[in-house]
Amino acid sequence: METLIIKPKDKAELNFFLELARRLGTKTTTFANDADERLFQAMERNHKTSKVSRKKVIDTLNKIIDE
Repeated sequence: METLIIKPKDKAELNFFLELARRLGTKTTTFANDADERLFQAMERNHKTSKVSRKKVIDTLNKIIDE
């Protein structure tokens, strides 16, 4: 399925679009929520691994942000 991206001008407009989508039964997500979720999932996958270098951590975070 295709994706629609809407960039609201303020919080009130964002809330309007989210409420409209909810009433229409459409699934929604925000980039901030999506990035947080992907970061959490990456952290969970690596929870039981050995120590890693600071550079690898920063590289991984940058990769997640750039997706």
